[in-house]
Amino acid sequence: MNSPSDVGAIRPDGRRERGERTRTAILEAAARLASVEGLEGLSIGGLAEHLGISKSGLYAHFKSKEELQLATILTAEAIYERDVIVPAMEASPGVARLLALTDAFFDYVRSGVFPGGCFFIANSLDPATARRGRVKDLLARLQRETLEGLGEWVREAQELDGIASGRDPRHVAFEIDSLMTGADRNFVLFNDPASLEDGRRAIYRLLSAVA
Repeated sequence: MNSPSDVGAIRPDGRRERGERTRTAILEAAARLASVEGLEGLSIGGLAEHLGISKSGLYAHFKSKEELQLATILTAEAIYERDVIVPAMEASPGVARLLALTDAFFDYVRSGVFPGGCFFIANSLDPATARRGRVKDLLARLQRETLEGLGEWVREAQELDGIASGRDPRHVAFEIDSLMTGADRNFVLFNDPASLEDGRRAIYRLLSAVA
């Protein structure tokens, strides 16, 4: 039988779990806010006012604006992974996976999980982000990884389905990414879901044309 000290050692720390849940909720709210106001517009004071909590409460989780921004980007990445990458990975490698990625991406934008459209497109296009060294570097690294991963999926489609066998997969990945970006931008500007369907059809046509 475990002694009280043994039980305490293996029992989860309730305060730590609550703290993690609170931090996650704060960061998800921060990501939604940053999709509209931009990462540069995200501050501990502004977020505290938005959430109706004290600045000191936020300082317990984040020591600086930059730390908040970086953590917000990683939270948005986790949401993108959950809503876009994981559903696409459930499809078979090849064209089917590229089509699943397309569908998942536009469904993610349409769902409104971020009111400003895709978090990463919104913040990558924000000129103020270019002045934030570590923030810009993290966004650039994640975008580079996205393009590389997409290029690898195109390469798989070349090998398995014979699409675009004579083309550099990086170029096809760039075209797909550009169509996603354009459709997202128009969706936000026009508040018109038809923009997303236009983007979806354009990528379908691209994949059909290179098949």
